[in-house]
Amino acid sequence: MSVDATLPAPGQPETSPRLPIAVALLWLAAITASALPWLDQLLPSQLVSAFWSFDGDQYASVLAHFSWAPRVSMAVLIGCALGLAGAVTQQVLGNPLASPTTLGVEAGGQFGVTLATLFAPGLLAFSPDLAAVAGGLLAIGLVVLLTWRLGFSPVSVILAGLVVTFFLGAINMAFLLLKGEWLGNLFIWGAGSLIQNNWTPFFDLLPRVVVIAALLLALLRPLQLLQLGQASANSLGAKVSLLRAAALFLVVIMSSVVVSRVGVVAFVGLAAPVLARLLGARTLTERLLWSTLAGGGLLLLADTLAHWATTWDGGSLVPTGTTTALIGGPIILLALQGFRNTHHMPGQEASPAAFLPRRRSPVAVAGVLCSLLAVTITLSMGWSPGLEGWNWTPLVQWTEAWVWRGPRLMAAILAGMALGMAGTLIQRMTGNPMGSPELLGISGGAGLVMVVLVLTGLDIGRPGQLAAATAGAAGALGLLLLLARKHHFAGNQLLLGGLALYVFMDAGLRLVMASGGTVASRLLNWMYGSTWLIPESEAFALLALVVGLGTLLLLTLRPLTLLPLGDTPASSLGLPVARARLLLLVLAAVLTAASTVVIGPLSFVGLIAPHLARVLGQQTVGRQLMVAALAGGLLLSLADYLARILVYPNQLPAGLLAALVGGLYFLWGLSRHGRG
Repeated sequence: MSVDATLPAPGQPETSPRLPIAVALLWLAAITASALPWLDQLLPSQLVSAFWSFDGDQYASVLAHFSWAPRVSMAVLIGCALGLAGAVTQQVLGNPLASPTTLGVEAGGQFGVTLATLFAPGLLAFSPDLAAVAGGLLAIGLVVLLTWRLGFSPVSVILAGLVVTFFLGAINMAFLLLKGEWLGNLFIWGAGSLIQNNWTPFFDLLPRVVVIAALLLALLRPLQLLQLGQASANSLGAKVSLLRAAALFLVVIMSSVVVSRVGVVAFVGLAAPVLARLLGARTLTERLLWSTLAGGGLLLLADTLAHWATTWDGGSLVPTGTTTALIGGPIILLALQGFRNTHHMPGQEASPAAFLPRRRSPVAVAGVLCSLLAVTITLSMGWSPGLEGWNWTPLVQWTEAWVWRGPRLMAAILAGMALGMAGTLIQRMTGNPMGSPELLGISGGAGLVMVVLVLTGLDIGRPGQLAAATAGAAGALGLLLLLARKHHFAGNQLLLGGLALYVFMDAGLRLVMASGGTVASRLLNWMYGSTWLIPESEAFALLALVVGLGTLLLLTLRPLTLLPLGDTPASSLGLPVARARLLLLVLAAVLTAASTVVIGPLSFVGLIAPHLARVLGQQTVGRQLMVAALAGGLLLSLADYLARILVYPNQLPAGLLAALVGGLYFLWGLSRHGRG
């Protein structure tokens, strides 16, 4: 007896008619918007015939046949492919937020193409698919390895996927900064562009997509059994592990083949299935069908908007990846409102004893950290490579060396201290040990404002930038706390919502990267924490700000001690909870903005420093704040020194090096969770 887990029960209402109507309207809007600029040059019938023929005596007809028609066809083909891949991924993992983007597959594909471009260009000449598929398999392999012990817990899978995406993206940016003369065009392509000048790419991709889609659809019946649960599916003869592996392998191939040809068009594979579910697709067959169709319509509309924006911006390229990335943030936030997950965040469900190391004297711990910081400062100021090899700068010459090494070192230390204190504030305020300015999107909010300032060309000086970044950081944190109220500030929603904000910042960065030029280079350096851009005046201004805010934090010790008890107990003990939360929010936002303006938005120091303070036995609020500040300063000062000497005479941004180490730390912490 066959079992179809997706058949509606007797009496269950049929699929809502709004689903086909909405998808039809989406397609109508996309096609109309795409065709509109051409209707003053060609008749509708001529525009339709441009898909298979052209009039050689009419330039508009030739242009439509070789440029517009293949671009529309490519958008539809890729959108349908990613929509189907996303729907299959969600079914395999039982996760409504899963997609090739959130699992890191698309970032992995770009990583593979980057490595092949640098070290094996002959492989790309043979087949760009191989490099992209290898990178995609690496990314999803990391995600599976990290979340295997958790039974593919939905939140853990998405967090692992997004951090793998950040991690591989940071490596890509390191290569770009070091080898920009070879990789500049690659990263403009990587921002996602569907521009075509003939039909060859479309007909090259079409058979690949059709074959992979046919193989995915061949798994339809076995995939239906997964809805019964692993035990029931096994009892009915389904080999669940093998089925999941096969389906995910096909998803990786589908996504990587797309990435290898047009770059990263992010979040179509997430948006299309979520849209199909929201509009009423119930059975697996319906979800696969309508996700595929919705994906084609969404990408065509996004590509048309990108084309319009390019035209309005005087021909400056607006990548399709920018407009599709702008879809991703709202989709994640929308999906979160109805998202439930029984798993706690890493670190929350373990017994307290496992996360309470032996208490140590704060004086001894602070003394050790200060000694290590002094050693790092001495090395950074005195021992470095030069034109004649490594040499030691005598103490009497440190005055001259200060001009080149001092301000950046001072700024790195102070930014690390600010992030350490901000991370402690956030973890205490939210009760979430995985919270940090980076992962809660606070750095992303500040970074997004900075991207907007660069795009608009506004020159408001460093004080203005700090004020704007603070507003962006406070707005991001306020929005997340507002969205998470209905979930009682659960760590799941806070973290995923924060990561969603990074999508918007990523969209802005892709836009600037595609424009090229000195503005893109300057913004890219800042985004990944180039401390060599810091003047002495700015370093001393940061010193005054951090010292002032650090003193003000003494007033927060009691609120930070009481808030983790819950709103009602804290209020009964005389704490004005609303005002305390607002004060902490503003302090965390200003500390984050000050460090973000200096070191960029993604370093993970705000996550690592409070953890190190706890590991070193500092459990009370005051002690943790002090030790986290010292640990943050030590981490970023060491990152700044290593970034200066590792690839001398080239330099890496200190924030980029910290992000690589911090990403590894986060992934290690995620994999460690769940071990008995």
